[in-house]
Amino acid sequence: MRISPLAFALVPIICLSAPANRAEGAAPAALKTFLEQEGYGGSALQRRFGNHLFVNTLIDGRKTALMIDTGCPFTLIDRTSARRIGLELKETKSEITGVTGNTQPYAVSRIATLAMGNCTFENVPVEVAEEGDVNRYARPHLDGLFGAHEMAKFGMIVDCSRQMLYVNPRGSSAATSQALASFLQGRGFVRVPMHFNSGHHLEVDAQLNFRTVKLIVDTGAFTTVISAPIAEGAGAAMDPSMSDRGQGIARLGELGIGSFKINNAEVFVANMHQMAGAGLLGEDYLSWNFGVVDLGGMNLYLRSPESAPAKKR
Repeated sequence: MRISPLAFALVPIICLSAPANRAEGAAPAALKTFLEQEGYGGSALQRRFGNHLFVNTLIDGRKTALMIDTGCPFTLIDRTSARRIGLELKETKSEITGVTGNTQPYAVSRIATLAMGNCTFENVPVEVAEEGDVNRYARPHLDGLFGAHEMAKFGMIVDCSRQMLYVNPRGSSAATSQALASFLQGRGFVRVPMHFNSGHHLEVDAQLNFRTVKLIVDTGAFTTVISAPIAEGAGAAMDPSMSDRGQGIARLGELGIGSFKINNAEVFVANMHQMAGAGLLGEDYLSWNFGVVDLGGMNLYLRSPESAPAKKR
């Protein structure tokens, strides 16, 4: 997750595969089939570096790998990678802020073509900053973060557990979002509305031991993180063997994401920047609960691993 100003721009996209024709009365058995019939193109994701989702990409013809990060409002390229790719940088006088409050100056640039799977984005605005903290551990080198701006622009859908990213070249569609809602809810998923906050971060209403908060939906966070003061106020029980100075592992009697409930949830408690709010809903609970993030319809779908779906997905 990163916190930064966001500049919006038109980003054309080309998907090479033609959508499949929907047979009258057909009921697709898989989400992938359903979305392809709705005109989406798909890109397979990989799970690396602990619990992060990556996609193999081509930036201006150079092989790269980007983390899929719904918690980052913009697409961010690592400075080392930007130099290797040959991006022209324009330095700014502003700074970006990390989730713990660390800041650094950043530059802006523009990617001529960004290809992933069977889709290619053109003329993509990006920000450029050092990603050294992540790249101490990431193997292979992390070239950047693919953020929420482009995902929302093209009504993207992230299937966290099946590790797929879907792109609609026509953008979001109310009819498609409604059809997706019916498809997933008919298979036991709970719909949780999302919204962008003032910092252009995806948020959902949540409850920590019945205390109402807002959490950022962050596929770039490998675990769910709660702000230390919020966790204390909610009565989270810290594990003394896994805690240090108010930070560490804590247990909640109940973690509510909209109307979806997780009992005896374990979360990480940390000191966080105030713009991160109450905390981050990370990849642990998103993937474990078959999370589907629909940025076109602005909905998060979750299904408990213990619940049997009404139909095969």
